[in-house]
Amino acid sequence: MTQLTELERAAIEAIVAEKPDYLGPLSEQLQSAKVEKRENTGGGFFTTISVSSLAPAAIVSSPLGLSVYASVDGMEYGLGMLLFFEHGRMSLLEGYSIGGEDTSAIEFEGAAFAINAAPATLHGDVS
Repeated sequence: MTQLTELERAAIEAIVAEKPDYLGPLSEQLQSAKVEKRENTGGGFFTTISVSSLAPAAIVSSPLGLSVYASVDGMEYGLGMLLFFEHGRMSLLEGYSIGGEDTSAIEFEGAAFAINAAPATLHGDVS
């Protein structure tokens, strides 16, 4: 098992911040989070997470993160971020390509990024 990357940790912290009523249990889960598996899907990534069984469960809707996005170096539109739960514990972080970009050449473990509250604007959108 390995540690979360800076991108993974920042995304989860932003998602957890959306649920202030559950900040305690979710923060405890995050402190113990370990990566079981990473996969660059070509349309984003999946990070399978395990947390300590001693960390309190948080009965929250799954997924969380419907308004958390990441601008990532090498991507024009960035990623949407979702955090899934099983039995009240973090289990999977998904980063999905907002603009349908191919992510297979991006090394998410070391890519520069910024966490945002809204996605980058797609061409053709009007303000």
